[in-house]
Amino acid sequence: MQHRGERGTMLEFDIDKIRKNKIELLDCQVDLILKSLEMYKYMYGFMYPRKKLSEEENLRISLIVDTYHQILSEYVNSQKINPIKKYKKIA
Repeated sequence: MQHRGERGTMLEFDIDKIRKNKIELLDCQVDLILKSLEMYKYMYGFMYPRKKLSEEENLRISLIVDTYHQILSEYVNSQKINPIKKYKKIA
């Protein structure tokens, strides 16, 4: 289902159907996702620096930033709860 924004334009994604998802990822996968989100946001800023962004574009950027911070927060909490213990090699 698509929605209309303030200006009557159709939004590309459905903001009413939201489910909470839980996935388990390796550290390298989390790093890849965070870097991808950073790049996506950077490219938006690079491609549209002078253009006034539409409501959908602002919503998308906000979603990207919120997702980035949520994943980063979960990752930091995971490191505190489940730290990797390093042991010295026995010769």
